[in-house]
Amino acid sequence: MKVEHPQDAEARVGRLSSELLDMTQLRGEVTPGGPSPVTFDQKKGKGLYSIQHDWSVWKLSPEELAQGWDRLRDQLAKRGWRITRDGRANSKAQQPQIDAVHEEDHVSLSAELLLRSTRKDDGANGPNASKTDLILFSIVSPTYQAPKGVDPDDF
Repeated sequence: MKVEHPQDAEARVGRLSSELLDMTQLRGEVTPGGPSPVTFDQKKGKGLYSIQHDWSVWKLSPEELAQGWDRLRDQLAKRGWRITRDGRANSKAQQPQIDAVHEEDHVSLSAELLLRSTRKDDGANGPNASKTDLILFSIVSPTYQAPKGVDPDDF
């Protein structure tokens, strides 16, 4: 298992997230916040963690988001990502989903194009179901070992 300081791993996932947004060429609103460590230890002190960054881009038309989605799909392989799945999500909505792995950093991506405003309302999602259109990104690093004396929960 690779020994990696949490700050370095956070910076890498943050950089990859920014590159993903750049690939879409979208200029909508982006979810605030950034990557953060997720620890796996039952007992404090073992230092095993991964970095996760869940975010979305929204406040754009369905057409703009669909074009950004197509640009993302086109650019992933050119920017070091290997697409492992490109199809429909296993959900009632069957929204487009892309899963990929960054070849160099082994960071995983799962992205979904959610065009909720174009869905027919059959009542199954309830009266308060969101109609916000967006592209949802979930980026997760491999598991790392923090250097001795470094607690990933402190970052």
